[in-house]
Amino acid sequence: MEQGLEGEVTLPASVRTRFAAYCNSLEGPSYKVIINTRRGRKFYMTTLGNNGFILFCSLFLAGTFRILYEVVINNNFTSLGYLVHGATLYDYSATIECHKQPLDPQYGGGLIANPGFDKGIEAWKIDGHVKIEARESGGNKFIVAYNRTTPYSVSQSFHLKKGLYYAFSAWVQLSEGSDIVVAMIYNSAQKTVIIVGSVIAKSGCWSMIKGGLTVDHNAPSVLHFQSNNTKSELRVDSVSLKEFTKYEWQENRLKNIEKVRKRTLRVNVSNKDGKKIGGAKIKIQQRKLQFVIGCATPSSILMSESYQKWFVSRFTTAVFDNEMKWYYVEGLQGHENYSTPDAMLKFFEDHGIDVRGHTVLWGADNIQRWVKDLPPRQLLSESVRRMGSIMSRYAGKLVAWDVVNENLHHPLFEERLGKNASAMFYKIASSLDSKATMFLNEFNTLEHPGDMVSIPSKYVEKLQEIKAFPGNEELVIGIGLQGHFDSHPNIPYVRAVFDLLGETKMPIWLTELNVMPCSNQVYSYHDSRPILLVMFADGLTLSLQAYYLEEIMREAFAHPAVKGMMIWIGWKPDRCNEMCLLNYELQNSPSGDVVDKLFAEWKTTNLTGVTDKEGSFEVKVFHGDYEITVYNPNSGANVTKEVQVYDDKSETLHVSISL
Repeated sequence: MEQGLEGEVTLPASVRTRFAAYCNSLEGPSYKVIINTRRGRKFYMTTLGNNGFILFCSLFLAGTFRILYEVVINNNFTSLGYLVHGATLYDYSATIECHKQPLDPQYGGGLIANPGFDKGIEAWKIDGHVKIEARESGGNKFIVAYNRTTPYSVSQSFHLKKGLYYAFSAWVQLSEGSDIVVAMIYNSAQKTVIIVGSVIAKSGCWSMIKGGLTVDHNAPSVLHFQSNNTKSELRVDSVSLKEFTKYEWQENRLKNIEKVRKRTLRVNVSNKDGKKIGGAKIKIQQRKLQFVIGCATPSSILMSESYQKWFVSRFTTAVFDNEMKWYYVEGLQGHENYSTPDAMLKFFEDHGIDVRGHTVLWGADNIQRWVKDLPPRQLLSESVRRMGSIMSRYAGKLVAWDVVNENLHHPLFEERLGKNASAMFYKIASSLDSKATMFLNEFNTLEHPGDMVSIPSKYVEKLQEIKAFPGNEELVIGIGLQGHFDSHPNIPYVRAVFDLLGETKMPIWLTELNVMPCSNQVYSYHDSRPILLVMFADGLTLSLQAYYLEEIMREAFAHPAVKGMMIWIGWKPDRCNEMCLLNYELQNSPSGDVVDKLFAEWKTTNLTGVTDKEGSFEVKVFHGDYEITVYNPNSGANVTKEVQVYDDKSETLHVSISL
């Protein structure tokens, strides 16, 4: 073996299991591992201890590798990266702008035949009462559906397979007006229609649809495009549907985590005279992860010391279920009571936990009757008074505010006060608390592609409307995606939405993440054993709800546009809502175990090493707050230093410590 690779490389059990399953799925006689040293790249055959399977599989078929993993070595073992080299790389590119010409199809079209219409209308069919033809404009070829009497246009057939992840994209344009264009796939086995993506299409420019899907059965399937604006021609170009295996999908995630959630830390040790000290012992302990993982809680946390300990030992941010909402603190007009949110905020402040403000205003049906009955002028004055009351009270104490909650689905203020109502409220909010991030908080943008009220382009349209209001141009508006998922989340669509909304350059948070239990999954609050289980190759079992929670959390953590996620569980002594992380005895549920597992996986703890002859020790760590202890065994000197290893786009953070 290469000099400097000493001892046995130890990996977490979850990683060993994943590699074992992957290696066992490959075919072929030649497996190799690549070690990336400072002297270049060399290949070695190796195994992982006594586990009996090959570490870092790299399969060569006809001289072409598919998957390649990489180990970074610096004298002693310092860090481990999982990189996808030979497998298909996921294309994270997206656009929310309307382009003069469409871009080329992603992945060369993938499964789609004639994706760029270079062969006219070959492989494409008429869908409904419509005429189709190929056209060319400015050197760009595309297909046109015209004389439409129904929403449908063009279609193409192919075969989809269970267990694969499908990434979809296409470019669409209307000849006049604007309307939502929906891409959907009909699955003949299930006789269901799956909406894979949509966009507000316009005339005179091309808009990108990006989405995805999975299927539960192998089946012939048909892709359709539809628009309710039947007076307009519907134009389609650069269509792509690319399949990924489960392992390719996961390894792309792992690669991105290495890229966007970690940074190289180099500790340089010297004495008071500046002489470099080799052989100094280093210990690195992470105190806080930069990426935000928080949790919701009701006021019951004030009554249970055991629940308090469980909460504060895990989460860095909290959000209150209802205790800051207008109807909670002012059920009767003019009678405010902040005693409960005051007590909750003090508890979290005392424990160094940040708090999100949820929510300032909300136009949903369950608001107070007296608010609903107000005429427009009084509604405006009472709303501004409410903003001043709660935001002045907690200004500077919160990290974020949901300013006008769910205003795509509940546009009460726009309907009563005019189209710029929300934009005006965001301007007021930013002046009342300039330190906190103001969020646009909405549901179904991420969870349900079939909800046309809150599709990504509708969300972007609202965001741009707010930022266009005078005084809001430079305002950072957080993208709050609630994430109330049903029992079978569409994971490829989740990634596509992150891609699209990431193009706003605004921070994305999952603000109310939970997953509904499957219809035939039984979870008793008084018995933490789920009945419906998923069986994995290694014999492990996991509730379906917990499995999808883990998938969503991994997608969010791996995406560069996502900055935090809040889990929405609302524990109470007698029950929990929809998804339980723990039961009434404060024992973890399978979902709670998933959260703890990910906390452990995404944390750099108890990392030790020794400086080289140049007095340096280098390692790649997760972004966060660290405590670095250096000990010189020759002199007995000992120094501890607190360091913030944050993502500032530079490759290496140099930390100098003098003994």
